[in-house]
Amino acid sequence: MKLDFSALKSLLSGVSKQSDRFSVNNINDRLGRWLAQKTFTTTDRLTLYEDLAFLLDNNLPVEKALNAMILSYGTKRPPVVFCLEDALSAISQGKSVDQGFSEWVPRQEAAILSAGAQDGNLAAALNRAITVVQGMDEMKSALMSTLAYPMLLLGTTFAMMKMVTVYFLPRLETLSSKENWGGALWWLNSISEFFVNNALLHGVFILFIIGFVTWSMPNLTGNVRKHILDKIMPWSIYRDVLGVGFLLNFSALMRAQVTTQDAINILSNHAQPWLFERLAATQQQVSQGDHLGIALRNAGFGFPSPRAIDKLALLTGGDNAENIIENFARNWLKQTVAKIKKTAKLLSNIALGTSAGYMILILLATQDLNNLVGNH
Repeated sequence: MKLDFSALKSLLSGVSKQSDRFSVNNINDRLGRWLAQKTFTTTDRLTLYEDLAFLLDNNLPVEKALNAMILSYGTKRPPVVFCLEDALSAISQGKSVDQGFSEWVPRQEAAILSAGAQDGNLAAALNRAITVVQGMDEMKSALMSTLAYPMLLLGTTFAMMKMVTVYFLPRLETLSSKENWGGALWWLNSISEFFVNNALLHGVFILFIIGFVTWSMPNLTGNVRKHILDKIMPWSIYRDVLGVGFLLNFSALMRAQVTTQDAINILSNHAQPWLFERLAATQQQVSQGDHLGIALRNAGFGFPSPRAIDKLALLTGGDNAENIIENFARNWLKQTVAKIKKTAKLLSNIALGTSAGYMILILLATQDLNNLVGNH
């Protein structure tokens, strides 16, 4: 039997090309998915929830709704299409929609959707998630818009310090030796040089603080967090925000006839260390026979908040409790936004006072210099 080596070579070459093409396509798909996840914004999430809730409210099955949303984008491949494809893949594997969204949405929102999947009313869960997203977005917008002004003021103040240190003070020193400087002039020199000459160190320190705060909010546990940090900004705001999400999630699970103990277990599956510590302590109290409000109080963490605990202690054992809890959570969300705006306004006033104080110091230092030169 004569082997056709040229045909075999051609076949192997074709297989190699197909393999290379598959490998390239696979890499491109992974890269596209990674970029999509990194660019999946709050607006994208909000649009996803609104569109899916609209279709479900019009009695379209989940799978058909997801397919319809994908088809609506045509040949375009925005981040939301990758998210929808993951949700379809999860459904085809016998999983729930929230499991398909798990890599695309925050844990808090995933817990709300999970509750809706168990309740059998995903549209209502999506609307609750919309409430949380809008509340979070409002809080972020309030922070950004209100903090932008004090940051600008502090940046301007540092720029003035830089100009004073580089241009103003050296010229003053030609008129009078530093040893003769006192009062406002001495303070102007000391403050300006301290911040300008140590700018790199201060920058590293600020970045460290920002990094620590960002990491500590979801991860730091223990007595220091419990007794000190949870009572001060920004950790107290973080507690309030997660408290709102917890109450919305819990009320959704109550609608699904889920017991308190099982509801806390479900929410614990989506919890990061800080929240898990509080839910675990609450779970222990529930297992001893306490209902939710008393369990949260006896857990000793003051979570979701002392006021919320008092409300839950009164209401969780009564009729229509899930609606009352949800309404309380919505009102609490509005109060949290108002608290953020109030705090940001206070920071703006502090920054304005700092900038004004430094400019006044420059004027006083100039007057001191005139007196000093006049005496000589």
